[in-house]
Amino acid sequence: MPVAGYALIGAWRGAGRVADARRKAPPPDQVEQLEADLRRLRAALEDTENTPGLTAKNHRVRALRAAYLDALSAACVRLDVPPPPGGGQASQAEVYRAEEGLRRRGVRVRDSTVIMTHDWNDDVIERLRGKRSRS
Repeated sequence: MPVAGYALIGAWRGAGRVADARRKAPPPDQVEQLEADLRRLRAALEDTENTPGLTAKNHRVRALRAAYLDALSAACVRLDVPPPPGGGQASQAEVYRAEEGLRRRGVRVRDSTVIMTHDWNDDVIERLRGKRSRS
């Protein structure tokens, strides 16, 4: 009789462990994987937006934008950054805010543009003068 009791207790505990394992959420994505997904989707979105003459371009852009916003929201939640409100209808300003928040946490979504001159103001003035003299 005691053996049957111990077997019953063991079965009860085993069933509890199996149920706990099923309830656990899948492990969160690694930050590097989230960053790679964001950069890949961002590049695909920009390429699609800037390629003229694509068949069903509007549908492609909408699908890529939705996928990008989903990945952006997941990364924001993972890194405690406020995600862009509005879901798939988030404004570009909200997307930029979320990207900036991720950048501050070390996740680069976009390649940054850097002006490589000593004084960018002089460079801009020179370019403007050059354009004016050509016209």
